[in-house]
Amino acid sequence: MLLSDTVGFIRKLPHQLVESFKATLEEVVETDLLLHVVDASSSAAAEQIEAVNVVLQEIGAADKPTLMVFNKTDLLPARNGQLHWLAEHDHAVAASAKTGAGLDELRAELGAMLRPRRVWMDLTLPASDGAVAARVRTVGEVVEESYEGELVHLRARIPPHARAEFERFENAEK
Repeated sequence: MLLSDTVGFIRKLPHQLVESFKATLEEVVETDLLLHVVDASSSAAAEQIEAVNVVLQEIGAADKPTLMVFNKTDLLPARNGQLHWLAEHDHAVAASAKTGAGLDELRAELGAMLRPRRVWMDLTLPASDGAVAARVRTVGEVVEESYEGELVHLRARIPPHARAEFERFENAEK
């Protein structure tokens, strides 16, 4: 996993600095997940969110999966604890880096969004073919393993893009 932190958006930047800032976001186009951290206590939060969305559109990254992280909730009035933004975004959490509130929810949502979709496969392969078993472990998650003579039985969660690679071993000689 590559984690890259970019500078925050500063309002009313001169045009040449805006272009330089966009250049720092080049890797965003290649990313699997964006974490958009917003200062929830800022009166300009809505405008800042929109500014980020405009730049993401301009660099061709508007369709990237995004986890909205509304930070600094410790600075909000108690009655504002349930941010309306949480309902407005498919993936959003409220947190406070200072107090630690919401960090468990942040970790859980981050884990769910980073975990690729997997399919279950029951595989039977020759015990002598360690390369295939190693490949299953590399691309997937083996949850059960048993041996029967010269055969290895694996129950594994495999990314859909790798399924075809193992189909010849699926349910073989069970």
